[in-house]
Amino acid sequence: MEFQLIFLVFPIIVLIISIVGYSVTKKTYVTPAILFVLFTFLMLLLFNESFFIWVLLYTLLSVIVTMIMYLFGRIKRKRTK
Repeated sequence: MEFQLIFLVFPIIVLIISIVGYSVTKKTYVTPAILFVLFTFLMLLLFNESFFIWVLLYTLLSVIVTMIMYLFGRIKRKRTK
């Protein structure tokens, strides 16, 4: 069960939250910071310290997704000018 959570469910949740979070806030650092705190609490409550590498990877995934959204937004704004 944990294997499915780590490799399937959590990355999909990170992608969805990153896209929605960036769309709402328009800030590249807010959503990754929130996800870092959220997954750190999950690590402390549900998993052990070895889950911290996954916390870092999910945060990195969130940063990548928000940066892609930011770059697409910049390209879209340049084309409308």
